[in-house]
Amino acid sequence: MSLGRAIRERRLSIRATLEEIAHRAGIDASNLSRIERDMQAPSAMCLYRIAESLNTPLSALLGEKPLESSEEQAQATERARTSERQTDALLRVFYRLDDADRALAIELVRTLDKQRRD
Repeated sequence: MSLGRAIRERRLSIRATLEEIAHRAGIDASNLSRIERDMQAPSAMCLYRIAESLNTPLSALLGEKPLESSEEQAQATERARTSERQTDALLRVFYRLDDADRALAIELVRTLDKQRRD
């Protein structure tokens, strides 16, 4: 099952409206709608907030086995928050670059990703 479908099915199972869950998660209802239709991928932190708003473990939305302990859940939450902070910092720097430097940055990231996969 897709992530968007899992979110939608959970939302409907608790009889919550799109607007209610979006409000609780601190996102726009139109964004949540696109996420539910798999037209938009949520950031890690956004996905965490959606899961919280649905009162369901993130692992359930991802189709994963639930974490064993609250310590593992806390570690997963901290990893998501760290990733979100790093992404935000990277985007702030990226948007200050001119077009030529942005192209170089993109090429560098692609090269790093390719090396990681090889």
